[in-house]
Amino acid sequence: MVLSGLMDFLTGISHDPITYSIVFFLYTVAATVVLPIPVEAGLFLSPSTPIALKALMLGLGKAAGSTLVFMLGWKLENPLDRITAKWGWFKAFVDLMQRFVSKTSYLGLFIILSIPLMVDTVPLYIFAVFNKEGTMKLQYFALTNLLAGMVRAAIVIWVAYQFGIELYDPIPTS
Repeated sequence: MVLSGLMDFLTGISHDPITYSIVFFLYTVAATVVLPIPVEAGLFLSPSTPIALKALMLGLGKAAGSTLVFMLGWKLENPLDRITAKWGWFKAFVDLMQRFVSKTSYLGLFIILSIPLMVDTVPLYIFAVFNKEGTMKLQYFALTNLLAGMVRAAIVIWVAYQFGIELYDPIPTS
């Protein structure tokens, strides 16, 4: 019921590239922060919105959402330290995650987030929460998300093109 209402709403705004871009941006931010679902479906809707604009909105939404996740990760560092002090077995997991984030850094994050259909909420939180002593910086974290989101969109657009699916109507018929 809710999904059909959302689809009706998106269909209703699909003729307006500006409105659609704003909604797609907000949806991408929400998907980045709390919704564990891929956002690539938004690239297939609204044929009147240029694909480059959709790719940009996907990247910008991921960058904005990742900024919120990164700031939340800062706030979780102290409680995480308290938990590891109480539960020794949890410390081994935390150390492993911190080493993973430290070793793979921005490149690891970029590769993971560039994979189409990847649910990126979990990797983002892993990289933000286990960012021991600021290994990763906010501006580069957001930039990595922007670029990975745009690369992800480009991959989806290329695959769709290979299957003969047009994601943009250069001459709207309305």
